[in-house]
Amino acid sequence: MASVLLWLLVVFVGVQFGAGLYEKIVVVPLWDSVPPRDILTAMQQSGMYDAGRAFWPFVSPVVALLAIANIAAWRANQANRRWVLAAGIIMLSYAIFSYSYFVPQMLMLQSSADSWSESRISTTVQWWTSLNYLRMFLGAAGWFCALRALSLAAAGNRSAS
Repeated sequence: MASVLLWLLVVFVGVQFGAGLYEKIVVVPLWDSVPPRDILTAMQQSGMYDAGRAFWPFVSPVVALLAIANIAAWRANQANRRWVLAAGIIMLSYAIFSYSYFVPQMLMLQSSADSWSESRISTTVQWWTSLNYLRMFLGAAGWFCALRALSLAAAGNRSAS
């Protein structure tokens, strides 16, 4: 069961990280540098609204649950337990960071920025996009830890046979 949970974590974190990287490189630049009054329109045209409602709510909670499950199962394999634990803790931190800051900020921005001052819009966008680098770093670190745990598990399975 621990191997299945680790595999699922690797796959889902890979999907989440890849989509986040695409969003950071391709989608966010379509709206983060437009004048504050055009942000909402640019977000709509960039696909940011759609991704926030049709993709992220289905991928991110699964990653958070798999991170918790992997933390709970970290003792299952001695060879990779530190890496499994590291991956789980990092990805749980990623989820907490996302759900405590990124998601609420984006929802507030998308739902009420039309009534905000231009300086508030600019500040919110600047903080959100700047802190997203840290979130991307966490995602990469968590994924690499999970991949390392998976490679150690595979090496352990080969030496046991």
